[in-house]
Amino acid sequence: MAGGREKKEYRRQSKTVVLGILLVTFLFCGVLFYRTKTLQAKENRYGARETELQGQIEEERKKAEELEEREIYMQTKKYIEEIAKTKLGLVNPGETLLKPKEE
Repeated sequence: MAGGREKKEYRRQSKTVVLGILLVTFLFCGVLFYRTKTLQAKENRYGARETELQGQIEEERKKAEELEEREIYMQTKKYIEEIAKTKLGLVNPGETLLKPKEE
């Protein structure tokens, strides 16, 4: 009879060990699933942010091109004459500046 009790006890311990291993495995899978979902959400947020930043970079490149074009234009004779007329009230020889009457 002692052998029968030992077998039952061994079987009970084996079942407990197997259940413990299964429980740990399920917990591990649950944690792994949770972390996967968390990382996917982060990846989606980072992708959206990257797209937004790429748009901003493109806008800044366009602004830089516009500034370069403006800088080139500001070095032309036409620009200098325009500023001299509008800001300083200067005219070319032979031109007459007409100003509206102030009331």
